[in-house]
Amino acid sequence: MPPQPILELEDSTAPLRARAYFYILPVVVWAALFAWFQLDIPSEETFYEKYSLLIMAVWLGLCWLGLLLPRWVRFHTVERGVFWSTALLMVFNVYYNLLAVNSEGLWNSSLWIAVVFVMAYFVFAPRQAWLVSLGIFAAFVIVGLLALVPPSLRGMPLDQNAVVQLYVSQLCYLILFRLLVLSKEHSLRVRLEAAKLYGLAHTDPLTNVANRRSIMEALYQALEQNRQTGQPLSLALLDLDRFKQINDQYGHEMGDKALVHTAQVLKQNLRPGDLLGRWGGEEFVLLLPNTSLQEARQLCEHLQQKLIENPLDNLRPVSASFGIATATPGDTPDYLISRADTAMYLSKQAGGNRVEVA
Repeated sequence: MPPQPILELEDSTAPLRARAYFYILPVVVWAALFAWFQLDIPSEETFYEKYSLLIMAVWLGLCWLGLLLPRWVRFHTVERGVFWSTALLMVFNVYYNLLAVNSEGLWNSSLWIAVVFVMAYFVFAPRQAWLVSLGIFAAFVIVGLLALVPPSLRGMPLDQNAVVQLYVSQLCYLILFRLLVLSKEHSLRVRLEAAKLYGLAHTDPLTNVANRRSIMEALYQALEQNRQTGQPLSLALLDLDRFKQINDQYGHEMGDKALVHTAQVLKQNLRPGDLLGRWGGEEFVLLLPNTSLQEARQLCEHLQQKLIENPLDNLRPVSASFGIATATPGDTPDYLISRADTAMYLSKQAGGNRVEVA
């Protein structure tokens, strides 16, 4: 059958991200503690400079412990805790860095600011991540104004180049990550649309089974495999008996329901690897790889019985006439189908509800 687009309701990457956090968080905690121990605490001027690394290390350590307790702490809670703590740390980083930018220039820690824009697209849906990223960038701008405006009003010099480099670089990262996500979303939409169009071209719209084109493509491939491996291949055609009477007596809508019902009964009783298709009108076709003529006959007799046992609503049971052919050396799709069609015609000539073998 042609592939159908699948919309996943669950976040399939969550287990992978949880495993990544499990290994990355201890490294980050160690790095934060290592950097904190290198500080000359008495010489640091602000609470942020003295204790931010220690607080971050403790908090991320608690988040890591949350990963060990999935029954009590949901992974998304841990992930958002890591994200928002990182975002808050970066906002404070920008503020205190700009307070000291004239004397110290841009801190090395400013290299990590853009990580929050990357993390946002893992933690939130794309549109929400874009809004969250814009909000964080706005916070960078606000704390920058709070840090730079008062000294400027007092006439203190400003390292304009450092400030411009900081904000322009973060704005570029913000826009770049957004463009990358939009590109990925566009690629996914194109693939889903291609899968949908392929499905429409290869699926019967009424019964949702393979259509004639799809069956012919599969039959070409199956015959090629039969020639290469010598494995048996059988094909069966079946025609619903007295189907015109259903249309005449109950209307075409009930006739369509009978076709859909027949397709459902057949699909439910086929084996893995068998392919069911609608050949046209009230005719269906069964492509049966790795199936000998005897096995195909047994399967068709089983399907014949299932159709009788499962009538639709108040209709009489719908029976079918089956014709089976098995591939022989040098077979073509048309010749194999022709033999199955001849057998099916003999079944109908004999009164229907039969299985005939070519």
